[in-house]
Amino acid sequence: MKLIQSTTLLLASALIMGTSCKKKEPVEDEKIGGCLDPNSPVYNSAADFDDESCLYAYTSSYEITYHPEKDESGSNWDFAVNTDADLILRIKEQGAANWMFESAVIDDQAHNSPAVWTAPTLIKLESKTYEWELYDYDATSGDDFVSSGSFNAITLASNGSIITTGTNSSGNQTQLKISYTLDD
Repeated sequence: MKLIQSTTLLLASALIMGTSCKKKEPVEDEKIGGCLDPNSPVYNSAADFDDESCLYAYTSSYEITYHPEKDESGSNWDFAVNTDADLILRIKEQGAANWMFESAVIDDQAHNSPAVWTAPTLIKLESKTYEWELYDYDATSGDDFVSSGSFNAITLASNGSIITTGTNSSGNQTQLKISYTLDD
């Protein structure tokens, strides 16, 4: 009987030792999926593989949130009854010869009231530097420079907006806001 108990105890110990020493299979590193295109606002630099989740920023509107009340010399924009600027906005890729967006004129635009243009075509913005210029349209003489600036659209893209500030030689600031929608 003692021999049976000893043998049973020995087998149980061996069984316990055998299962506790069993090698565990190595867990394979989990891969992180995401968008791997730096031209997308949802780009994920930590992703290990492209999971086809990339979406791109397409312009929907352009807005001058505010601009200087007076021209660079401190004079009114116009000599007529209304002295507010008649705004024209132009945007292009840095170094490009042609403008990708050139607005219609918004007449008599107060400096602290937003001027908004709906995008006539959806333009896909990329991780490039863009330049913009704002002018006061003059029908009888050359247009007056209001402000300009440059920006990287994807670096600034956040929650459907790209907001950048430009200046003129007097140091007066103008804010440009580009609204976009995400699509593939």
